[in-house]
Amino acid sequence: MGISILLFIIGLAVGSFLNVLAIRYDPDRPIFRAQSLLGRSHCPHCKRTLRWYELVPLISFLVQWGRCRSCGIRLSLQYPLVELITGILFVAVPLKLVALHAFELRVGDASPWFFGMVGIYLMLAATLVFISAVDARLTIIPNQSNLLIAIAGLIVLALTLWLELPDKSFLAHYSWLFGFEDSVIARHIVGMLFGVAFFGVIVFLSRGRGMGMGDVKLAGALGLLFGWPDIALVSFVAFILGGIFGILVLMRGTKTLKSAVPFGPFIAAGALGVFFCGEAIMRWYFTLFP
Repeated sequence: MGISILLFIIGLAVGSFLNVLAIRYDPDRPIFRAQSLLGRSHCPHCKRTLRWYELVPLISFLVQWGRCRSCGIRLSLQYPLVELITGILFVAVPLKLVALHAFELRVGDASPWFFGMVGIYLMLAATLVFISAVDARLTIIPNQSNLLIAIAGLIVLALTLWLELPDKSFLAHYSWLFGFEDSVIARHIVGMLFGVAFFGVIVFLSRGRGMGMGDVKLAGALGLLFGWPDIALVSFVAFILGGIFGILVLMRGTKTLKSAVPFGPFIAAGALGVFFCGEAIMRWYFTLFP
């Protein structure tokens, strides 16, 4: 319980940092630059520099009822949502990996590589939150973020091969239905190619109106990390969520069929959904066809 509370607090702090990076992100400049990392936080309306007690993750927003203490303008819900989601992910990701590698963790000296895996997937979760925040604001997915996920995929693949770890699919035994269960490299290469090809075809057919190349690169990077067939389910879940969102905004009249809708958040949600519930989703799917 104590470790979970500590991880949640760390996650809140990381979420606050992600908010800063996402809000200050400039597509023409690197993500990590001096202006993003060192600049003082201020109210987006009155520009007043915020004091330290106005920057406590989640708590400051709640205490101030979501408003600036000086001008009273209502602050964006992005601030507490990103912090809360990141805090929850920092607790949930290690728990999921403990459950996934329960057998290997019973082997005496298995902990060093496991902590490495936890770090990689926490980085993935934080990167997906950052991508969602940036894409929702600018309809852009930073290339550096996609590259970071691809590097994480290569590291996981290298660790799996070097330490001869089992290449666990988040679909559990359902992954056997799709082949490649005996070829670690093939599973991840096919996953990357599927992500690029599937979303690339959509970009080509829609002439870039349905989604952009950033979505293609993100799907390819996730395919390299998750492997086949997990990336196929990630894509399916992303399209279901995107479709539901599209129908809702059309019914509300806030957007039209020609309006640009950022798809990055749905790919991120699909990836996290498969990470946590991939086996459960497949089990539910097959109950529809007894």
